[in-house]
Amino acid sequence: MTGKPPTGVPGAQTLERGLDLIERVVNEPMALRELAASAGLEINTTRRLAGSLVGYGFLTLGPDKLYRSGAKLLELGARARDQHDIVVIARPYLAQLSAATGAPSFLGERDGDYSVHLHRAAGWQRVAVSTAVGTRRKLPETSLGKALLLDDAESEWDRLFANVSPEFCPEGWKEAMRHARAVNFVVHDAPSPDRIRAMASAVRDASGKIVAAISFVSPLQYADDAEVERIAPLVRATALGISEVLGYSGPRPVIQRRSRTAAFSS
Repeated sequence: MTGKPPTGVPGAQTLERGLDLIERVVNEPMALRELAASAGLEINTTRRLAGSLVGYGFLTLGPDKLYRSGAKLLELGARARDQHDIVVIARPYLAQLSAATGAPSFLGERDGDYSVHLHRAAGWQRVAVSTAVGTRRKLPETSLGKALLLDDAESEWDRLFANVSPEFCPEGWKEAMRHARAVNFVVHDAPSPDRIRAMASAVRDASGKIVAAISFVSPLQYADDAEVERIAPLVRATALGISEVLGYSGPRPVIQRRSRTAAFSS
C-alpha cells in the first residue's frame, strides 16, 4: 500500500488495516476467515473492521458470506473517474509545454484506425499550426497517431501504413517506429508542401496501456535538429506527468540521441 499515515499518528494502524481489507476485497471477494488469514489479522479484529466498513458502505456482505465492494466505494470510484477526465488532467501540462516551446501542443486518443484531437494548447509563435479539436486523421499520418500505435504488433503497423499515401511511408519507417517504441518518442515530418515537424509521446494509465498521446507541432523553420534535441525531453516529461496522474508507475526510458535518419523518417 502507498500513502500510509506517518508512524505515531492516532488511529493510523486502524486506518491502514481498514484500507488493506478494502484493497484485498476489491481484488477478490472473500469470506471472513479467508480475509483474516490473507491480512494476517485475528478473526475478531477482522470482523470488527469489516463490520465498520460495511456500516459505512465501503464493503458489503452478501448472502454467500463473502465481502465485496460496497456502494460507497463504487460511488467514490465514479467520482474519482470524473475528476480524472484526461482532458482536464492534460490541460495544464499542455499549457506549460506550449509556454516553454512557443508551439501549440495537442492531446489525442485513438478511435479505431484514426486519431482524434481532443485538446489544443496555443503557443506564442507568430506562425502556428491550427489543427482543430475533433480533427480525425489516419494513425500513420501524424506524430500523435504514431505514438498511439507504439504498442501494436508490427503486423498491425503493416496493415495501417499500407492504407495511407506512400508519402507517409518514407524509407526506413518501420525501423523508425521500432526506435520510437523503445524510447516512447516519435518525430514526424509532414510531407511537402506543409513543412511541419511534430514530436509526440504516448500517455499510459495505471495498467501501462496507452490511452492517449500528446504532441508538439511546429513549422519546420522553428524546429530544426537542435531544437528537436531541446524539446524532446519536454515532450516526454509532459506525457509522463499526465501518465503519473493516471496512475502509471512504469519505467522511464532514457531519451537517446538519434541520427537524423532515425529521428525524422517517422
